[in-house]
Amino acid sequence: MKNKLNQSKLKLAIVSAFALGSASLSTAGYAATAFDNMIVSADVEMSCTVNAGALDFLTYDPTAAGDNDATAVITSTCTHGGSAKITMGVGASAAAGSTNAIPLRQMHNSSDASKLPYFLYQNLGRDLVWGNTEDTGVGFTAVEGVNTETLYGRIPAGETATVGSYADSVSVTLTY
Repeated sequence: MKNKLNQSKLKLAIVSAFALGSASLSTAGYAATAFDNMIVSADVEMSCTVNAGALDFLTYDPTAAGDNDATAVITSTCTHGGSAKITMGVGASAAAGSTNAIPLRQMHNSSDASKLPYFLYQNLGRDLVWGNTEDTGVGFTAVEGVNTETLYGRIPAGETATVGSYADSVSVTLTY
């Protein structure tokens, strides 16, 4: 009986050792740690949209003594403030000799080949041409949100024009 008892204890000891060994295999044992810092970054850039209002000279009378003036509003909406510049293209019907710096713009008659010259200016005095270059564009410091710039247009008095509807299309570029 003593032998049987010892065998039972031996079996119990072996089973316990296996159970204990299995338990230690399933538990991770870490002896040391290491660490580092991860850099997280992003760049936020200024983003803008531009909306060019129509420049409508209404009715032009070639026999009138005065110039025909009109204005339009150029609106930009920006996510952040920063430097910006608006330039105006030469139009779809630019006159011969027109350059980006000194555009000689013309509207064309929808019913014939007639042209009607007009000018775009940066100021009310209409003496600073609004062109399509660094020097002739309108620079400003944009604010976050809505920004507006006024464009001043003029059809000079005494231009020869046939009866009809005249139009042109000018590209407006906002660089920021």
